[in-house]
Amino acid sequence: MKYDELKKNAPHLFSNHNAAIKIITDQSIINNWEKIRKNELRENGYPEQWGDTGLVFEDPYFVIIRDLVEFPNGKIWFYSRLINQADIKGVQGVVVMPEFEGKIMLLNNFRHATRSWHYEFPRGFGEPNKTAKYQAQEEIKEETGSNIKSLIDLGSYHNNTGMEGNEVQLFYAKLASIGKPDKASGIESFHWVTTTELEKLIRDDTITDGFTIAAYTKAKLQGII
Repeated sequence: MKYDELKKNAPHLFSNHNAAIKIITDQSIINNWEKIRKNELRENGYPEQWGDTGLVFEDPYFVIIRDLVEFPNGKIWFYSRLINQADIKGVQGVVVMPEFEGKIMLLNNFRHATRSWHYEFPRGFGEPNKTAKYQAQEEIKEETGSNIKSLIDLGSYHNNTGMEGNEVQLFYAKLASIGKPDKASGIESFHWVTTTELEKLIRDDTITDGFTIAAYTKAKLQGII
């Protein structure tokens, strides 16, 4: 996928409407700044490709974009961001806070990025052009083998606004049944807690996952738990 193709397929990612940091689209300005930056990098012994703009990395899961932007004070510089391929393809990311018979379900999940085990709520991406509610139900089935009795939309969440351009939808779910953890994806077991115990795990840094903390916070502030 090329930069221009990405702009066409996902125009919302390039909107300058009401933007304090403007994306520069004039190709002559971009070419000039790339040349200047590459010269600086070369003179300081760094790879010239660090001065490339546009789509600088892509795999089946992510793209990394390096835009040329203008800041509010008039400074022009390069700014990188990571976009999930699922977001570009219209796949809704979801996080689900599951509850069954008064206890909250956490997944004991191994995460490659941190090389650590984490207590987390189920989350993920599903199929293109499906509703967030549908994705939430499918995610619960996939990761826990469980079924949802009722689902409450808690609102949206951005995990890292300084780097990531993705939005996920948060949900609170009452489960009708309990299945088994998806061990093939690194989920070792379920960990059941009360809300008081959940708060203690967050307070004591046992739970550090931002998605989990965000879903809990939304549910708490909305008076659901």
